[in-house]
Amino acid sequence: MPLLSIALTLGLVELSLSLCITLSKARLREGLEGFQLTTKVGSVLGQRFSEVWIVGEPGEDIVEALKRIVRDSMFRGIKRLKLIFYLSNPGELNYLNLLRPVLLENVSMSIVVEERSIKNLLDDARLVKDEVDVVMGSMVPVEFMKAVELSGGKFKVVRAHGR
Repeated sequence: MPLLSIALTLGLVELSLSLCITLSKARLREGLEGFQLTTKVGSVLGQRFSEVWIVGEPGEDIVEALKRIVRDSMFRGIKRLKLIFYLSNPGELNYLNLLRPVLLENVSMSIVVEERSIKNLLDDARLVKDEVDVVMGSMVPVEFMKAVELSGGKFKVVRAHGR
């Protein structure tokens, strides 16, 4: 899905960039010195994000769980979150309408939203190195539940209201 379509759907209008300017002394040739100005523009997407996985089909109960995660993350000093939706049909955009209140409540964090097929879930679970918050929707694969149990605490399951 094009980035512009996602931005318009969510009401987003800008992408954060960082700018690094370095001024260093440089030797141009024998007996002649000068200064070199180096600039580097980086996207927020190149930075490290804390991950939150939303597994299964999202519903209204997930909105409150995501709001709690965003608030708790802000209190812990986390500035960047990556919300990864594992969906049986990644092309559908219904989850974006559910996500809107979560994003509108946030005022100080960078949040990236990604969608992946539920088929990638077990492979991604094997590659996890850091702790990941997991919000479970409906239709979570049994194999993933076993992976959570065997993960050694890498997955922190966050319960939605009424679940």
